[in-house]
Amino acid sequence: MLERVKKYALYGDTDRESYNLIKEKIEEYNRLMAFVFASVATVLIFIMFLLSFSQTGFKSSQPVYIFGMIFSLVQVAVSLISRRIRVLTYVSVYMAISVFLIYGIAIATYTRPEEQTVTFMVMLIFVPLIFVDRPIRMAFWLIFYIVAFILIAKRTKIDPVLSVDVTDAIIFGLLSIVSETVVYRAKIRGYVLENKLHVMSETDQLTGLNNRNCYEWRLRKYPLLYKRSISCIYIDVNGLHELNNTKGHKAGDDMLRFVADAVKKQFGKTDTYRIGGDEYVAFAMDISHEDARFKIKNMCSEISGKGYHAAVGFDVHEGKNVDMNSLIVTAESKMYNDKLEYYKTHDRRARV
Repeated sequence: MLERVKKYALYGDTDRESYNLIKEKIEEYNRLMAFVFASVATVLIFIMFLLSFSQTGFKSSQPVYIFGMIFSLVQVAVSLISRRIRVLTYVSVYMAISVFLIYGIAIATYTRPEEQTVTFMVMLIFVPLIFVDRPIRMAFWLIFYIVAFILIAKRTKIDPVLSVDVTDAIIFGLLSIVSETVVYRAKIRGYVLENKLHVMSETDQLTGLNNRNCYEWRLRKYPLLYKRSISCIYIDVNGLHELNNTKGHKAGDDMLRFVADAVKKQFGKTDTYRIGGDEYVAFAMDISHEDARFKIKNMCSEISGKGYHAAVGFDVHEGKNVDMNSLIVTAESKMYNDKLEYYKTHDRRARV
């Protein structure tokens, strides 16, 4: 029971690992919404400030409007800076929530204490649902403002308005906490499912490496990722067809998985791809020729130690303005030359 409550409160009824995988996406969404909300708040409060000069009903709220505009402009700046300083993301989120809730409290307690509170109650229900965060953190934030409203209301309001507002604040506050927990759970689980589908669409199910879809999508990014050099390692497993015919497809699958692990061990999972039945491509950035060749040698030694063989082609580009297609074609051509050399001394009908 406690574990289930913890999952709800901290991770929206998912687990920590799944939540961490979608955390960056949540932060990106929150940054956008914080900026939009702060910008909208600035415009709306400014409009009401202008109306206060011509509309008697708005005149008493001028100090609130001035405070709201300043607070909103600061929040706009924080939300923009948070794109570079990620730790400010949630500062901007809670500033965006605060500007509306503080505005609602100020209108209800200082400018119109004789009236029953409506604005704060609406903000209490609506505003938190715009963002996505750990339910427990948002719940504490809402409780803080509910308590603040009740304490300030007791100083500024009189019965029977006070009793009604305090009761409404507690009821609407509980409804807000429950609703935001339910909505956040749905949003977070939706992000988790979306992430799983995305991972599945870019992962080779046999080897666990990135698949061809991922390979083609990331190719255009590589010219921006390296500083000094980028290497392409093109690998083709020899003897897969023959092994499938003589020992069955399970033996062939075992070989493909073993080779994939050997490639991944040397070049990492992020930049290693299975692009065809028995073909792999890996990229290595900002390493020397010697280091690249050393990794290739270790990879080939591990593969041959298992009784398998892979043809390998390698090419490197130094400096900027790399032509990725040319780099890959050159590495692939060298791989085919290596394969031809192999089959000069090995019968294609044999496994090795």
